[in-house]
Amino acid sequence: MNYFLRIIFTIAIIFLAYACATPLKKGLEKYQQAEYQKAIDYFNQALKSGGNQGNINAYIAESYRKSNRIKESEAFYKTAIDNKSTNDEIGFYYAMALKTNGKIEEAKTAFDYYAKNGKTPELTKRAKSEIKDFEKIEAIKKEKTYYKLNNCEILNSQGDEFSPMPYKNKLLFSTTRKETVYESTGGRFAGIFSADLKEIEKTDAKVEVFNDKLYNTNFHEASPTFSPDQNTVIFARSGAGGKGQSNEVDLYISRRSATGEWQDPEILPYPININKTLLELGNQNLKGSAENAWTGCPFIRPDGKRLYFTSNRKGGYGGLDIWIADMSGAKITNVRNAGKDVNTTGNEMFPFVSDDGVLYFSSDGHLGLGGLDMFSATVEKGSIKIKNLGVPINSNSDDFSLVWDTDSTGIMASNREGGKGGDDIYRVRDITPKNKIVNYNLIIQVVGIDPNDQEKKETILSNAKVEFFEGTELKKQGKLSDFVTNNEGKTNKFSIKIQHDYVITAKSTDEYFFKEIEYTTRGKALRYEYLTKPETDTTLEAKVILEKIVVSDVAYELEINFDFNKFDIRGDAEEELNKLLIFLKANPQISIELSSHTDAVGAADKNQILSQNRANATKNYLVSNGIDDDRIKSVGYGESKLKINTQEAEERNRRTEFKIIDVKKSPKKEEEKEEKKEIKEEKKKEEVKKEEGQKKEKEADKAKEKAEVEKKAEEERKRAETEKLEVEKKKKAEEATKKKAEEEKKKKEAEEED
Repeated sequence: MNYFLRIIFTIAIIFLAYACATPLKKGLEKYQQAEYQKAIDYFNQALKSGGNQGNINAYIAESYRKSNRIKESEAFYKTAIDNKSTNDEIGFYYAMALKTNGKIEEAKTAFDYYAKNGKTPELTKRAKSEIKDFEKIEAIKKEKTYYKLNNCEILNSQGDEFSPMPYKNKLLFSTTRKETVYESTGGRFAGIFSADLKEIEKTDAKVEVFNDKLYNTNFHEASPTFSPDQNTVIFARSGAGGKGQSNEVDLYISRRSATGEWQDPEILPYPININKTLLELGNQNLKGSAENAWTGCPFIRPDGKRLYFTSNRKGGYGGLDIWIADMSGAKITNVRNAGKDVNTTGNEMFPFVSDDGVLYFSSDGHLGLGGLDMFSATVEKGSIKIKNLGVPINSNSDDFSLVWDTDSTGIMASNREGGKGGDDIYRVRDITPKNKIVNYNLIIQVVGIDPNDQEKKETILSNAKVEFFEGTELKKQGKLSDFVTNNEGKTNKFSIKIQHDYVITAKSTDEYFFKEIEYTTRGKALRYEYLTKPETDTTLEAKVILEKIVVSDVAYELEINFDFNKFDIRGDAEEELNKLLIFLKANPQISIELSSHTDAVGAADKNQILSQNRANATKNYLVSNGIDDDRIKSVGYGESKLKINTQEAEERNRRTEFKIIDVKKSPKKEEEKEEKKEIKEEKKKEEVKKEEGQKKEKEADKAKEKAEVEKKAEEERKRAETEKLEVEKKKKAEEATKKKAEEEKKKKEAEEED
């Protein structure tokens, strides 16, 4: 009884102490807990009690700024400064509030004062940059653009609407209209809602929760983005810091099952999310993380190869930065910063990549009109060019989360004047005159590599069979073209469409694996402003690399997951197994060993049985879908071949793999090979015989030519002799004539003497 009395007495003391706490202390407590609206309420009470006017007003102003209400902060910053608050940074943020509220001249004066008197180097640097940028801002305002905006009133409320994202025939967006209150702002928690995309500008559009699996009343959910096949969604969700939960904003993933239902979301692993609390709570997916980081604003590039997101993790340039990761199916790897051309010491958020490869994002660090502005990033001659999208997309308020659903229509959010309250959704139209034509063509090259060649030297594969389909690997549609590669391993040039998905298949000899790859023209369109002719032809190139088949111990890992202590094939595993089915059907000459492994948690004998059951279940799935039983050897290795040598529940040890154990040449292929060999040998004999005949003909021609030369020489000799005789005969005749003439002369002279 005394024990319970002591507990009741202790609780009463704690309650009394809290009740006696001053409004200022309560406000500071709520401020530290990021419950900014409650903090503001307590700080206002503290002001009435005669507290320090400078510091309390500074806390109120910062509470408004940190809860994304910088417009409301201006007056409190001014009062704090007038009452000599000790917070140095408020001078800079007061200038930002003035700029956001369109008070440009006052903002210039405030930035100039802070640049000269501020004590925070990073902010004084930004203040100096803001001063230099004011003249450029006027030029941006005057620059002609072709954008038109319209408030989608039916979607908007007194709260916030933001992060629009087209999905099939719907528009998804985030809105603060859940049942529960978010203590930071006093508003509602945000959730993902949807409306018919074609109805968003009408007055009778229906707005509803997108999906119950992605809806939790106690958390914020925002910024959904989808894989190209629209069966995977990644979105941002806040956390409460409870057991097994994050206390940060993190990225979550959900996949559609075989029946089309969205599954329970799972937090993405380190290094996508970085959270110390999750590490300390033993979340194995985040093992290795040792810091807190806000991670949100995800976007999957149209080709599904990259994930863009925003984070304030270490290694950035300041504030929130845009980060990039590579995606390949279920794997997300190679997280890196988008670089100093995109990121600044300010905040960069809400990345979106259009079908023509342009990165759109919001920033308050680049040259802007106030608050967050929308920018584009394009690559020109090897360097990144950042462009402010100008008026009317940008204003002196926050303008952000622009996405394009067609090449001339988009949706964005803004808290500019004239809205219904907070952030509103706007329809954007680009009416830039477009009258130039681009003809897109494609050439496909097929090459081979030997996996044992460390240099990975490519071998040109001529006479390879290439087929070209519309669609994706799992949703391949009708065949559009087929080719045989030339001596350069290339197909002929052929016409394709932009912003389309295709599938390329390539088959060479039995020495190489058949291969099927996806090819997309999304993000490959020529930038309209670069076109100089009324009609332009451009040729894209795709390379298919065929791997030489080698029997070895090299294992290919499959992304197949099982429920704990079960071996049933789940819906998400079917997608991966269907890819293996395609591979095995396309390469009937190979046999594989299918192996399953476990981690080292639990008894070794039970793990052995579990792994064998999983290997058998995987084999049965393949056999039931048309693969010969004798082509697959299923083996369970239990915990005997750990990838990561640990006794903990390491997910990377729970894997399924396959390796090539035999390559069979079909009898028909062998017969064809022998027949080709015989033809080749016979052809060689004919060529030798032909060469011998040609040699004899050359010798006969040479002998004939020699005889002709000798005959001509003999004829020339005889002609020369005849000419000589004729000359001698003529000479003798001339001498005889001369002698006769002399004799007649002498005779005549003798007669005259007589």
